[in-house]
Amino acid sequence: MIIVREKRRSALACAALVFFALALLVSSSYAHNGASHQVSDNSSAITAALHWLESAQSSDGRIVTEFDVASDIQATSESVAAVKLSNGASVDDAAALAVLSNDPELLSSEYLAHLISLRFDLGLGVTSEVTELISRQGADGGFGDFSGYGSTPLDTAYALMALQHVGKDAAVAGLAVSYLSSIQLASGGFGYYGEQSSVMVTGLVVKALKPYLYTFNISSLLSSAVNFLYSLQGADGLWGSDWETALVLQSLIPITSDVTRYETAINTLVANQTAEGSWAGQAYATALAISTLVSVENIEIPADPEKALIRGRVVSGINGNGIANTIIDVRDLDSESVIIERSGQFAISNLDGGSYIVTYSAPGYLPVSQSVSLQKGQFADIGTVVLQVAPSASLISGVLTDSSTGAAIAGASIIVTVNGISQSAVSDESGAYQLLSELGEASFKVISDSYHEVNANAELAAGTAVNFSPALLASSEARPNSSNIAGLVIDESDQAIADAALTLLGTDQSASTNTEGVFNITGLAPVPVELEISKPGYAAQVVSFIIPENSHVNAGAIRLREQPLLATSSLTGQVLDLSTGAPVAGATVQTDYSSVTTGNNGFYRITNIPVLEFTASVNAPGYLITNKDISLTHHADLPLNFNIRQADLGGVEIAALATQASAYSAYQGVVISTTLRNDTALTQGARLYVRVKDRAGREVDAFSGRYLPPLDSALDEEELAHYQQHLAGAIEELAPGEQRLVELEQWWNTKNNPPGDYVITVQAVDGATSNLVSEKSVVVTVEETRRLASLKVSATPAYVLLNGQADVALSANLLNRSNVAMAATFNYRLKSPSGQVLLEGQKAIELAPEQDNVSTELAVFPYQFSLSGDYIVELSDVGETRVDELVGGNLFVPPSIRLEINQFLTPNEVVPLEGVSVQSNIQVKGVDGE
Repeated sequence: MIIVREKRRSALACAALVFFALALLVSSSYAHNGASHQVSDNSSAITAALHWLESAQSSDGRIVTEFDVASDIQATSESVAAVKLSNGASVDDAAALAVLSNDPELLSSEYLAHLISLRFDLGLGVTSEVTELISRQGADGGFGDFSGYGSTPLDTAYALMALQHVGKDAAVAGLAVSYLSSIQLASGGFGYYGEQSSVMVTGLVVKALKPYLYTFNISSLLSSAVNFLYSLQGADGLWGSDWETALVLQSLIPITSDVTRYETAINTLVANQTAEGSWAGQAYATALAISTLVSVENIEIPADPEKALIRGRVVSGINGNGIANTIIDVRDLDSESVIIERSGQFAISNLDGGSYIVTYSAPGYLPVSQSVSLQKGQFADIGTVVLQVAPSASLISGVLTDSSTGAAIAGASIIVTVNGISQSAVSDESGAYQLLSELGEASFKVISDSYHEVNANAELAAGTAVNFSPALLASSEARPNSSNIAGLVIDESDQAIADAALTLLGTDQSASTNTEGVFNITGLAPVPVELEISKPGYAAQVVSFIIPENSHVNAGAIRLREQPLLATSSLTGQVLDLSTGAPVAGATVQTDYSSVTTGNNGFYRITNIPVLEFTASVNAPGYLITNKDISLTHHADLPLNFNIRQADLGGVEIAALATQASAYSAYQGVVISTTLRNDTALTQGARLYVRVKDRAGREVDAFSGRYLPPLDSALDEEELAHYQQHLAGAIEELAPGEQRLVELEQWWNTKNNPPGDYVITVQAVDGATSNLVSEKSVVVTVEETRRLASLKVSATPAYVLLNGQADVALSANLLNRSNVAMAATFNYRLKSPSGQVLLEGQKAIELAPEQDNVSTELAVFPYQFSLSGDYIVELSDVGETRVDELVGGNLFVPPSIRLEINQFLTPNEVVPLEGVSVQSNIQVKGVDGE
C-alpha cells in the first residue's frame, strides 16, 4: 500500500487511513468485511487463552466444554476462527471441520454460515455451500433458518457475514440490507422475533452491516443500533456475560472512534480471564474474547460517517493494470485523505458535501480531471479512471533483481539511448525504476557493480509502455546460452493462480503456471515480446517485455483481476433525494429489459441485463427523471445509487403521505392520509387524486380523494350542475402558510390483487388550472391471503311432506376473499330430527383469486321422510382456511294432519210454517295424525 499524499493529517487521520485501505477499498463487484489482521506476537492474555483452547479440543474435534452456553458447532467454529485470526496456536482443523461438515441442505443457515467461513479459512472450496445459502434468501431480502422459512435478523446477519468473508455477498447485499432496515425496532435494536430487542442479535447485525456503511445509506440505522447497545452497557462496562460483551465489542470497536466508550469493557473483560487462560471455562466465550482482544491490539480508527468518500480505481490505458504511483488531487481542498493501493484502487476521504474537481496524474501519463458532487456522508464509487501514456513519449519501467537469489538490486544504472540522446534512471531499494524515453530505435543498457552488463534493443512507439526487468548475473558466473522470462501470476489477494495460460503473441511459444503460480519460458531471442496471461474467471492482460541477449528476465508478480463469468449483469442500490439524502419510495428504476419500483427504504435490484452498454433511468413522483449511461467491460453485479432532484412545481405541496398500516390482507381498505402545505402568500386550492401501481409499474386502480359521481358525456344541464358542485366540493382550500392533515374520503380496496408491494401515489392538482402541482408516494404490502368471507350450505327442496320421498340436493356457496389460489376443504352431514346421520361426505374446492362467489353441488340424496321436524345440514373440519362466517342449512318436514268437523245449528228447534232465521256454525279442528 502507498499513501500518496497527506495534508494537515492528524494521528487520528493516519489511523483512519489504515482503516480505509483495509475496510473500504473493496472490489467494485462486492463488499468485504475488512482484512483479517494476523499477528504473530500475541499478548500474554491471548497466548494463555489460545493454549487453553488447544487443550479444550476433544478427540472427535469438538472444542467445547460442559460449561458452554453455545452449541458444539458454534463453539468449535468460533474457536477455529479465533486461532486463525491470532495465528498463535494450533488445533486439529480437519477434526474440527468434521464437527460442522454435513449435507449443506440439512444445516440451519447459522450453522451453514459457520461451515462456509471455516472451510474458506482452511483453503477448501465453498461453492455448493454458498449456492445453498444464497438460495435461502426470501422475497423480503432476509434469510430464515432454512429455505422457505420466515426471515430473521439473526440468520440474515450470519448469512451476510459468511458471504462477505468469501466475497460472494454482492448479489444478496442490497435486499438483505433493505430487510434489516425495515425491521429495526423503535429502540434501535434488533430481536430474534417480535418487538423484544436482543443485545446479541443487535451486535451481530451491526457487525454484518458495517461493510456497507458507505455502500448504502445506513448511517442513521447503524447510529441507532450503536446507541441502543451503549445504552445497555453496565457500570462495569460489560453487556451481561463475557461472551455477550466480547461479541458486542467486536461490532462496536470498528465503528467507534472514541475508544474511551469501550475502554472499561476491555479492562473488565481482561480481568475476568481465569488463571488457566479461559473465560468462565467456556470455549465459546474464550474464542470470542480472543478475537476481540486481537482486534484491540490491531485497532483501526474508523472514518467519520458524517464525511463523504470517493472510491475508484486508476488503471493504465495500455494494459489495464493499476497505477500505484498515481497522484490524486482535490482542487482547493487541503483536508482530504488519499490512499491508493498497488492494484490502483483508491479512496479519498474526509470530504464534506459539495462539488469537487478531482485530478489524477502519474509520471508518463496524461492527467485526467472529473467533477464529483457529493452529499453529506455519501459513498461515491466512480468506477475506473483510465490514464493514457503521453503520446510524445514511451514509458519504460521494471525491477532489477539478482539472477541467483532474486534479491532486489539497488543503485543500478539504466540507460536508454535514442538517436544519440541518452536518458538514465537509478533503481531504488526495491530494485524498481521508471523513465520516459524519446521515440524511435532504442538501445538499453544496465550497469551495476559485480554484475554482467545487460544490453538490449527495441523500437519505442508513441504512447506505449514496456517492461525491461533483466535479472542481473554476477560477473563471476558464465552467461547462459539463451534468454528466458520467468515470473509469478497472482490474484489481487496475493494468492497464486495455478494453470494460468501464458502465450508469447506472434509466436508458437507458450507455457502455464504451476501450483505455486510460477512460470518460466525459455529459449527466447533478444527481441521485444508481448506476453498474454489469461485464465477463465480472470481478466486477461498483455504485458510488453524487452528481452536482453543471453539473460534472465524477471517478470515479477503479475496480478490478474478476478472477472466472474456472468452471463448477465445486475444493478443494486438505493434511490435517494438529492437535497435531503432520504430514501425515495415508489421510484421506478428501469432499463430496456426490466423495471422495478423502490420500497419505503428506497432500495431496488434489477437483474438479468444481457448487454454491456445500457441506460438506467429513474422516474419518481415529484422528481425530475434521471438517466445514467452505463458501459461495462464484462458482466458484473454493479452497486449503483441514484440521487434524484425534486421538481419544484409550486402551489399546494403534499408534505407527507401515510397509510394506517404498512401491510394489508386481500379485500381490505387502505385508508390514506396526507399532510398538505401552502407555502405561498395566496390562498391555494387543490384536488387530490390517487393512483395505485404494482411493482412492475402497472396501474391497478385510480380514483379521486373525495367522491365524484361518474361523468357521463350525455349529462343534461341539471346533472352537469350537480357534478360541478361535487367537483368544487372536492377542492382542499389552504390559507397562506397553512398546513393541514387530510384523510382521504375514498380509500383503496386491495381486493384480490396479487401479493406484493404496491405504490400508492397521491397527486395534488391545482383547483383553478388543473395542473399537477405536487405528488408523493408510499409503498404498502399486500400479504398473501387465504380467506372465505362465508361458507354456507343449503338443501333443496327446503320443504317435504311427511312420508313423502324427494331427491334432496345439498349445495355450498363460498364467498372467496383470497388473493392466491387455494383449496377449501370441509366435511358435511345431513342429520334427521332424531340425530341420525343420513348422509355425510367431504368436499375439496379449488378456488382461483378471481372466483369471488362460487356455488357447487355437494350431493343428491333420494330419501323417504318418515319423521317430521328439521333435518339439519352441518359443516365441520374446515381445515386451515380462515372462514369468517360458517352457516349450516336445514330441510323441514311438517307432521301429518287429521281434521275433526262439528256443526251447530241455532236455534235447534223451530215451529212449522213460522218464518225463522237459522244460523249454522261449522267448526274445523286439526289434530295430530297417526
